[in-house]
Amino acid sequence: MYNNERLEIDRKRKLRYVKVYEKLYELIKDGTYPVNSQLPPENDLAKQMGVSRMTLRQALQFLQDDGVLKIQKGKGNFVISNSSKWATGLETITNPIPACLDIEVDEVEIDFHIEPSTEYTNEILQRKVAVVVFIDRWYKSKGQPVAFTFSTMPVEVLTEKEIDLKDIESFKSFLETKIYQEAKHTKLQVQYSEVGNISAVRYKISEKDQFYLIQEEIYLGDDYPSLHNKHYLPIDKSHIEINGTK
Repeated sequence: MYNNERLEIDRKRKLRYVKVYEKLYELIKDGTYPVNSQLPPENDLAKQMGVSRMTLRQALQFLQDDGVLKIQKGKGNFVISNSSKWATGLETITNPIPACLDIEVDEVEIDFHIEPSTEYTNEILQRKVAVVVFIDRWYKSKGQPVAFTFSTMPVEVLTEKEIDLKDIESFKSFLETKIYQEAKHTKLQVQYSEVGNISAVRYKISEKDQFYLIQEEIYLGDDYPSLHNKHYLPIDKSHIEINGTK
C-alpha cells in the first residue's frame, strides 16, 4: 500500500512540472517569450505558473535539455530556440562550431605558424609529412571568445588548393567553409575535456573548465586526412546533436 501511495505522489509531482514545461513551451512558441529574450525572475515565474520554485526549476531544466533554454546561474534563464529539437547536428559534413555552439559567432580570429613535422603530427595525419601548418582560431561573439580550434595541416594542402597565406580572409574561408564543401568524408570523436582554456592560451573561452572536445579529421581524398581539428566548446554554451536516419 505504501508503495502505491508513493508512486501516486511521484506521478502527481511529475505531472506538475510537465504541465509547467508545456505551458512555458507554448509561451515561447507563440512569441510571448521570443528567442534571445530572458524569462522573468524565477520567483515571479513560479507565482505566475502557480507552482513551487523547485517545480519550476525542474521544468526549466527539461527545457534546457531540449535546447529551448539556456540556464545561466546568477544571470537568468534565456530563450535560445523556439523548437524542442535542434534543426541540424553532426550527422552531416559541416563545421562543428556553428553546428554545436548555442551562441552566434560574429568574428573568427586566426593565427598560424609553419614548423617541421613531429612524430605526433605524423601520427594524427596518418603519414610522414615534411612540414605542417599549425592554426589557432578563436571564435568570438560580441567581442567575447566563446570557442577555440587548434588545427594541423600538411603544408602541401596549401599548394594543392593554391592557398595564399597572405590572404587571411581567403584562408579563413577555406578552413571554415570550403574544406567542408569539398570534403569526401570526415571522422569525429567527441570527448570531455578540462583543458580548453589552457589550449586557447591567448583568451579564456569559459569561466568553467568543462568542455566538449571534438577531434575531427577531414578527408579531401580517400586515404589520409587533409586537416586535423581539435574543437573546444564550453559545455554550458553548446550542445552535441546527431539526428539518425535510415
